[in-house]
Amino acid sequence: MPFVVGVGQLSDQSNKPAVIAALANAWGGTFLEYSCSQCPDQILSSLPREKGLVNLTGDVAITRTNGMSWLEALGAWRQPIILTASPLSSGDIPGSAAAYVALCAILSVPLIGIVQVGGVWRNNERRLDGLPWCGCIQKKSFTEAMELDNAKYDLDVDLQALVALLKGRIRFLNL
Repeated sequence: MPFVVGVGQLSDQSNKPAVIAALANAWGGTFLEYSCSQCPDQILSSLPREKGLVNLTGDVAITRTNGMSWLEALGAWRQPIILTASPLSSGDIPGSAAAYVALCAILSVPLIGIVQVGGVWRNNERRLDGLPWCGCIQKKSFTEAMELDNAKYDLDVDLQALVALLKGRIRFLNL
C-alpha cells in the first residue's frame, strides 16, 4: 500500500482530501489515513497486506521526539510513497518537491513518483527539472470527487492513465 505524501503548499490546501479521494477512487482497494503525529513504527507494523492507498497528513520530514522522522521510518520499512505537489501561482513548482525527492534518495525511501495537483501541466518544464513526474490531477477530477462525496463515478481518462503509470512504477521497483 503506497503512502501519498504532500510536499510544499499542498499539505495546507483545503482541496487535498478531494485530491486524495479522486486518486483513491481511481486506485481502488482499501483507503487508509494517518497523521504524522502518530507513531510511525506502530502504524507501519500494523498495516494490512491489501491493495489500496494510505494518505499521510502532515510534514513527514519533521523529526519526532524519538529522533526519527516519518520519512526515515518509511525508508526503514521500505514503504513506497507517491509525492504530491502543487504549482505556485506563477506555475512554477516549489523547491520543496526537489528537496523531498533528494530526501527520499538519502533515506532509501522507495519513491514511485510525483503527481502535480492542479494548475497547468507543463510537460517540457517537468522533463527539464529531472524529477520523477508521473502526471497531473486536474481540478475536474477532484471537484467531481467532492461533488459526488467520494462515490464511484466515471473517471476521466487522464486520471486512469496516471494510476496505471503509478502502478507500473511499483512493479518496476519490485515492491
